Amino acid sequence: MRKAVLPVIFFLFSAHALAASAGKAIEVGQRVPEFSLPGIDGAQVSYERDIRGKAPLTLIFFMTTACMACVDELKEVDEFVAKYPGKADVWCVAVDLRGTQAVALFQQANRFQVKYLIDPKFTLPRAFGFNYTPSLAVVDARGVLLHKKGGYSPNERLSELIRTFLK
Repeated sequence: MRKAVLPVIFFLFSAHALAASAGKAIEVGQRVPEFSLPGIDGAQVSYERDIRGKAPLTLIFFMTTACMACVDELKEVDEFVAKYPGKADVWCVAVDLRGTQAVALFQQANRFQVKYLIDPKFTLPRAFGFNYTPSLAVVDARGVLLHKKGGYSPNERLSELIRTFLK
């Protein structure tokens, strides 16, 4: 009887610890934990293997293809990437409910210089503490969150904000 109880207690403790940590948003100064989402081609993309440290800055941009504010900010991010080649790697996390189909059509129509991840369940934005799009996380090459910004501000120059994190 005792041997059967210990695994159950360990499982309950582990589930509780995981649930407790899941409720806390990633904050500025913390390392971004490993995550994995499918890319536009369906292949799984791992943060640690495929994203972290590939450029001085990683921009994780949370969007939906039907959001005009997202498109406006994405245009500005795209202009930044063109102006500062090799300085930032941009990953758009599309939270579209229609998933890959909607994002593939969006990419064909717009040709932004970004890579897309698909997250229709909104899990990664919530991990950063975001509840809406557009939202942006700026991460350094070590994987430390430097800045996070939720919402759209039409008078804010996003490219100037991003440039402040280049060293």
